[in-house]
Amino acid sequence: MTRLPLLVAILLAVLALVLVLYPLYRHSPVEVVQQRASVGIATAQAEVEQTARIALKEVELDYQLGNLAEPDYRKLRERYTRRAFTAMKSRQQSEETIDALIEERLQLLKDERENTVNAHDAAMEEDGNANT
Repeated sequence: MTRLPLLVAILLAVLALVLVLYPLYRHSPVEVVQQRASVGIATAQAEVEQTARIALKEVELDYQLGNLAEPDYRKLRERYTRRAFTAMKSRQQSEETIDALIEERLQLLKDERENTVNAHDAAMEEDGNANT
């Protein structure tokens, strides 16, 4: 009789533990993981690009205010312009990769739909032949 409350308490504790830990242990599909990684990379590249653009504007402002000598201005402008272009090119390549993944997934979905429609049409044709 004294064991019943203990067993119920243990059962409730295990159930609560499972509910809390389930989100940590569930497995995501490969496509979701790839998508999250691609989006994370694209976001990081966009931030690098934005940072380079902001730095370029600050260098321009410092030069116009007279806080930078012309040789320093040219050197910094060249460096930040190169960083911005590199980030833009990298982001564009990532976006092309994401577009290719989307196109591939879309083609798979179209193929699945076509196969389903063909199977449905074949089943309907068999039903029509069986009834006559």
